[in-house]
Amino acid sequence: MKRLGLRGRIAVFFVLAMASALAGMGTAAYVVVGHELESSLDLGLRRQATRIIRQFPAEPDIASISGPCRYLAAPSCVQVVAADGRIESEHFPDQELPIEDRTRSVAAGSDADYFSDFSYDGLAMRMYTVQLRPGSAVQVAQRSDTVDTGLRRVGIALLAAAAAGTLLAAVIGTILSRRALAPVTALTEAAERVARTRDPQQHIAVQGTDELARLATSLNTMLDELDAALTAERDSRAAQHRLVADASHELRTPLTALRTDIDLLRRADRLSPQQLADTTAALRIQAEELSGLVTDLIELARADDPNAVAEPLEDLRLDTLVADRVETARRHWPALTFELRLEPTTVHGVPARLARAVTNLLDNAAKFSPAGASVHVALHDRLLTIRDEGPGISPEDLPRVFDRFYRSPTARGTPGHGLGLAIVSHTAAAHGAELSVTSDSGRGAEFGLRFPL
Repeated sequence: MKRLGLRGRIAVFFVLAMASALAGMGTAAYVVVGHELESSLDLGLRRQATRIIRQFPAEPDIASISGPCRYLAAPSCVQVVAADGRIESEHFPDQELPIEDRTRSVAAGSDADYFSDFSYDGLAMRMYTVQLRPGSAVQVAQRSDTVDTGLRRVGIALLAAAAAGTLLAAVIGTILSRRALAPVTALTEAAERVARTRDPQQHIAVQGTDELARLATSLNTMLDELDAALTAERDSRAAQHRLVADASHELRTPLTALRTDIDLLRRADRLSPQQLADTTAALRIQAEELSGLVTDLIELARADDPNAVAEPLEDLRLDTLVADRVETARRHWPALTFELRLEPTTVHGVPARLARAVTNLLDNAAKFSPAGASVHVALHDRLLTIRDEGPGISPEDLPRVFDRFYRSPTARGTPGHGLGLAIVSHTAAAHGAELSVTSDSGRGAEFGLRFPL
């Protein structure tokens, strides 16, 4: 049984169930038919005895033997027995019916009538004994091998029917198992096809609404999730590769400048004090620029890592955080005016990442604002907006302002590496916030960050 497949096991179980049902029905039919045949024989003997008892007073000869008991077509054999065991009816000495103590008791009236079985000349007989009149009993016997013959024929017929039914059940079970397992075969082939081609986009055709159809639907859902996971993994790897490639390109410029300045310091004895101070200041600026670039790269790499440990979220006052970042921006950009309109707002997030995002937005607005201009910062109804008075963003650059390392032609002369707004985009996505940007050419740009409830 273990070597059989699921289809074979279903067919075998179906055949076994049908064979068991047929065996039970056949046994019950055999028992019922046997009982009916015996009851019919007993009823015939009882009727013969009743007829003799009723007609005996008028016709005493009716109780004489009707014919040899060895013949199946002969009438019932009849014999009258006295209470002392004498045979009172006409009989043949070699054809006497058996007389028992119980027979004499029935004749004497001390015992009830009864049926008995015996063998006569090698033939099976059935006999009914009942009191004929006080002091005598009548015995009525008849061959019972007709019952055995009938039961044997019924048994043969039932066995033949059971065999035919079992064979038919085997055929039907095989057909049903194939049809019932057709969806399972389709599921298996689909799973093998996906495993062979490694393409989870090949879905399974769903037919009906039964359990197998639900299983097919679940497998399709699983394939969709697997495809989404594989796509996300491919996108993540592609993003990491782009990040490494872009970072290599961006790191080349500050590293080249550092090497150049370091080579100048090697000839410090040939430099004037002013040249030496300028070179040292340039080295500091380049080191700060390189440090900021590396920090931004680490921040983006952590955002792309699906296995990175999630930072704990906490409730924080966004208006207080923005006000603190604005004070820092005022020290970095003293030539600008920062106007604030903040209302108390509590959000759920990571303070360090939100502070970095706000700082990046403020620095971006300050870089593109002319001296003496104002940067407008507002927080209302969970929407943080930062608007500058710079030249604005051209329509062709708007869709790409949040891409990594992207810098528009007008921004390439300003400090930075094109990572600040990309970090803001990742922070907004991590906090479920909606990031937006609007701009009119020559009238500045406005960045919005709306936090969910």
